[in-house]
Parts: sequence; C-alpha cells; structure tokens
Amino acid sequence: MKNKVFLTIFATLFAALSLLTLLLPKREFSPNENRMLASFHAPDGKTLADGSFMKDLSEYLSDHFVGRDLWVSVNTLTALASGKRENNGVYLTKGGALLDGFAEEDAKMFDKNVSAVKDFGAALAEQGIPLTVIVAPTATQLYPERLPSTAVVKDAAPLFAQLAGVPGFVDTAPALTAERDAELYYHTDHHWTGYGAYVAYAALRTARGEQPRPYEDYMPQTVTDHFFGTLYSRFGLFAGMQPDTIVTPSAEALGTVTMTDSKGNARDSIYAPEKLAEKDKYLYFLGGNDSVVVITAQNGTGRRLLLVKDSYANAFLPYLLPDYDAITVIDPRYYPGSVLKLAAEGEYTEVMVLYNLKSFASDSYVQFLPLAD
Repeated sequence: MKNKVFLTIFATLFAALSLLTLLLPKREFSPNENRMLASFHAPDGKTLADGSFMKDLSEYLSDHFVGRDLWVSVNTLTALASGKRENNGVYLTKGGALLDGFAEEDAKMFDKNVSAVKDFGAALAEQGIPLTVIVAPTATQLYPERLPSTAVVKDAAPLFAQLAGVPGFVDTAPALTAERDAELYYHTDHHWTGYGAYVAYAALRTARGEQPRPYEDYMPQTVTDHFFGTLYSRFGLFAGMQPDTIVTPSAEALGTVTMTDSKGNARDSIYAPEKLAEKDKYLYFLGGNDSVVVITAQNGTGRRLLLVKDSYANAFLPYLLPDYDAITVIDPRYYPGSVLKLAAEGEYTEVMVLYNLKSFASDSYVQFLPLAD
C-alpha cells in the first residue's frame, strides 16, 4: 500500500513537472552549462520513421526540464557522495578546485601540429620573419599531485621534450613551476590567471635577454570577484562552488590603444567591460574569440606582431601590448584565409604561436598554418 502511494505521488509530481516544462518559456542558452540548449523540431514522416524525432524530443525535454540546473547539481552531488571525483572529464581536487582532464585522445593532433609549426617556422624564416612558439602547461600539468588517485592523465613530459626541438620554442613551465604557490590558474576555469600569464610573459622576456617589467607596473586591478568558468560549467555542480577573481593590468597602464574586430568595429581598449555582466566573464578580454583582431598602440617600438593563438593568449596580450606598435590576433578556428600569406603581406617583424598544451595537442586547425593558400 505504501509503495502504491509513493508511486502515485511520484507519478503525479513527474507529470506536473513535465507539464510545466512544456508550458513555461524556454531558454535558448544555458549560462551555467555555457552551451546552446536543444530546440524543438516538429515531426515529419522521415523523422518519425527513423526514430530521430523521439531522440530529439527526449533531448529537448531533458534540456528544458523545470529546474534543470538543480537536477544537474543533484546528479553531480550524488556521484560525489559515491566517491566519484570526475564528471565530464573534469576532476574535483581535495581543495575544492577543478582540474581539466588530459587523456590520450586529447593529444591526437600533437605530432601533426608539431610538424606543422616546424614547417610554418621554416616558411617564415625564408621571408626573414622570426617565429616564437609558446605552448603553456595547464594546471593539470603543474599540479598533478592534486588529482584524485583514480585520475588517468597522459604524461606531458614527453610532449614538452618534443616541443623543445621546435625552433623558437620558449618553455614557460620552469618559470610557472617556480611560482606554483601563487594563484596561477583559476579554480573553476581552465585558463591561467592574470598573474599566471604575467609569469609566462616574464619568462618570454628573460628568454629573449630582455628585462621583464615588474608586475606592479601594470597597475593590476580586480575587475570581478564572481567568475565561474568553463570547468564549472562542465563539472555540473552549480551550488557551493567558490567563484574566481579576475585581476588584469589596468587600461591606464597599457596606454592609448585602438582595437578593431573582424567586422570593422573599433574601440579604445582591449577590454570589454560589458561582458562582466554575463556568465562567461573571461570574454572581458578582447570581447571574446574572433577570427582576426587588430590592435594598434603608440609605443614607438617599430615592432609589429602577428599572434596566432587560442584563448590562453587573451590574458597574455595585455603584457605583450607595450612591446609593440601593432598586434594582429588570429584565431585559426575562425580565420578563413592563409595565415602564412597574411604574415608575408602584413609587414610583421615577428610571428608568435601561443596555445595551452591541451588545445595545441587537439586543435585540428594548427596543421593549416604552413599552407600558402
């Protein structure tokens, strides 16, 4: 009798929630999960026959179920209670920080990309343009002892040994390791912090025989203390996590700059303060990812840089900026043209490739860098 009452209550509650799911307004985007949600597609003869309509409907109802963020968190908490410390390739450390996994399949493009960067550097050298390559370790490589004992993570040491043979490679790992007790990486995001980016930049200056500017000269300022990043979205625990703080060089310390995006829109800063009102506050840097961004400054250095990058470079750029009169930023994932051709025609004094290890090892677009067309 008790079981029957329980089942009746459960069925009634589930039916009510399902009805609310159908009736309430729908979101197109989940800020917490940082992804687009499934949309409803009316059935037709083909989708009914091949079963894809039911599959799509199930995904739609799951994405829009009432209180989805709560249910996702409950599911993650249940897994944690059972002793699990990993979800969607993200690990929870004893200190409460999140670390991104780095599995064997995450390095599937590594060998091809190393070869591509070597060929890219050789082609640039023929035109008298030097290439600098930075492939930064992530927090997973810098703090392996923080991973759960059950974590299976690919050893990065052989990969960095291979990168050491790439002409122009600057190894930032030793400098980051020396500062590992500082806040070098966010706890809820896969990027390095502003200070982590500075440590890597100082290592670059040192490798070039140049004196790094003191960190304090950049007049670092806190722009938000409520940042939840990509790892937070993937891990799926939307309650109880402590937010990160974003600290950047101040706009005043960077001097007069003009940034023009791929659509021709210009602004007098490399920062986008309006993005701090959104969930993904890392978009504060450059306003987000774009195919090409041109930044000009009045520094009188005579140096022009072509920067080919992933999003790790977004926090690195403020430190680079005073060293150049112009920096053209290319994201190969969105840039439709030949980067090599751009480098040859743009009167650049140097080219830099900057990635984190995981994205460099998995990005299929790096292999196109040496192509002239």
